[in-house]
Order: sequence, then structure tokens, then C-alpha cells
Amino acid sequence: MALFLIPNTDAEVALTGNSAHIHLNMKEMDDLSPETWGDNTREAIKENPPQSYENDPTGVLGRTREWKDVGTWTAVNGNVLDLGLSGPVKFNIWWRETDQGQDDSYDAQVQYRFRLNIDGQDAAYYTDEESGGTHECAQSKPCEWTGQVGNINISSAPKGTIFDIEIEYWSFSDIEIYYDNTSFDSGVAFAADAIKFGQSNINGQVVSFDFVQAWDTNPKEAVDGNYIRLIVDGVGLNNTLQRSGYPIIEDGAEYQLNGTKITSTKITWYIEDEYAKIDQSIISFSLTKKSSASAPPINVKALDIIGPGGVGSSEDDKGLLGLPGFNSILTIFSIIFISFCRREV
Repeated sequence: MALFLIPNTDAEVALTGNSAHIHLNMKEMDDLSPETWGDNTREAIKENPPQSYENDPTGVLGRTREWKDVGTWTAVNGNVLDLGLSGPVKFNIWWRETDQGQDDSYDAQVQYRFRLNIDGQDAAYYTDEESGGTHECAQSKPCEWTGQVGNINISSAPKGTIFDIEIEYWSFSDIEIYYDNTSFDSGVAFAADAIKFGQSNINGQVVSFDFVQAWDTNPKEAVDGNYIRLIVDGVGLNNTLQRSGYPIIEDGAEYQLNGTKITSTKITWYIEDEYAKIDQSIISFSLTKKSSASAPPINVKALDIIGPGGVGSSEDDKGLLGLPGFNSILTIFSIIFISFCRREV
């Protein structure tokens, strides 16, 4: 293992992070949050919206339909950081025609309306009526409906802003919707500077990094689900296979953001392979499944956000580097050696 001697300075480390898409999931109790359950065996919530069709009593006209509310989901806990916002805005919902609906003689011909509200103002709206497209899902497993608009009408959201989505539909048959688990992540995505990275640290076979998030999600869910993971030598580490006690989730350093001191979250991994190219590690950050098209993972090289004194040898290392005071001894001998060389000159 190579030893890096880097001065331990008190220089202030700034938070970094560009705008990237974040997905707000429809949650239980009509909540809306970026948090995704880490347990991939957790069942999705299944609901049946109000029936939107009526049968003609004469039997001549078949069925008619009208728009019905599916529901409203609101971010109960507002953002704790000021945000810049941009498009595109991506809506999605998982649904299927019910078993009873599939047995009748009518195609569903579903259409949806989605609206994103920010502090009660219309921020984005999509309807299938504009394209005229209809949707079918007469099968045993849910299908994903998606709709997208290019722009968002509100460009910023101060701390404490309330986000919500309203959903309507109409159909000639009964449907059911699914949400709030890893596979069926119904909700809305838009671009925001909602994730800020602090400093990373590479210490022997240990790698850590700090981050700050705009919504107060539980980082353990993201770690348990491998949404936040470390990529070493091109391979993503499985957090569930880490040595006992790792990954460590704890409070990180304090940072200044918009004149306010904020405590970050710190995640630490242990790399078993002592020959791995740890200095080339990549932090892959997401709050939802890695395959999400709405909010793909943010990948950051650990060295790109390394902090002052952020590379060294860990207490777990063996040999001379693990001896107490070895760095001090090495420094003293270096000074003596340089002084000797100067006298010889």
C-alpha cells in the first residue's frame, strides 16, 4: 500500500453538487418523498381509484366515462435547503386493469392527468388528452405509465416549500394502481440541486464521504437497498456483504450553506481487497433503484472531493504503517536527512 503524506490543514471545505434529477415517490399516508424502502421484498401499496365509467341503462350506448380523482400526495416534510429547479418534469405511475376488468368486454383505454404543485402554484401539468393516446395493461403484472413535460414553471424553492402531485384518470374499465416500493416507484421527478457532497476520505482500506440532502430521508434505507454504494475496480460493493459494523452511517462534518451551519451525513465503507485501487473509487449516489430512468445515480470520484488530510493509512493496516507515532518518526528522520544533505553540500 502506498503512503500519501498530505498536510493536515484547517482549510474550509465547500459543499459541491450540480443540478440532477430527483424522484419524489408516492408514499403511504399520502406522503411524497425521495426516500425508497431499502427492503426490496416490501409489498407495494395497491389501491383502486373510484370507478370512472357508467353503463348505459338501455344497453345501446355501452359505457361512458368521466374524469375521477386518483388522489393527492404531499411532501409532509418540506425541503431543508433552498433549491434551484429545472425540467424536464417526469411523471410515472404503475397500474393494471383489474382481474374483473379484464374479464369484461371493454378495453380500459386509460388516460391520465398529472399536476405538480409547488406551494400551491401550478408548476407542471401533463395530460394524455393532448396526444390522444390511450393505454392498456390487461395482464397479471403492473405496467408503467409515463408522461413528461419539458419545463417547470417555478425556478426556485426556498426552505420549507410544499410539493404535491394531483392525479386524475378516466377509463372504460376498472383499474388498480401500485406505489411505495422499490419496483413500483410511482411519482414525479425533476431537476434540482438537492444533493450536496462534502469531503471524502481515503484512509488505508477505508473510504468515506459526507453529503447533505434537501429532504430529510433515512440514509439507512438507501444503504440497505444499495442505492448508495461504492464502486471499486469497476465493481459495485454490496453493502449487505460488508464486514461487521460496515457501512458506518453517522454524523459527518459541519458545513456552511447559505450562511447557515449544517451537519452532514457520513458513510464509511471497508474494502477487504488490500490490492484494490481504492484511490480510484467512485461513490454512486441515488435514493431510488439504480435502474431508474427518471433519476439515475450520481457518480462522483472519491478523489474529486477529497478533503484536507483526506488520504492516509488506517488503524486497521498492518506493519510499520500501523505503528503508533510512525508518521511522526518518519517526519523527524526526513528532517534529519535533509539537514545532513545540506551540511554535505
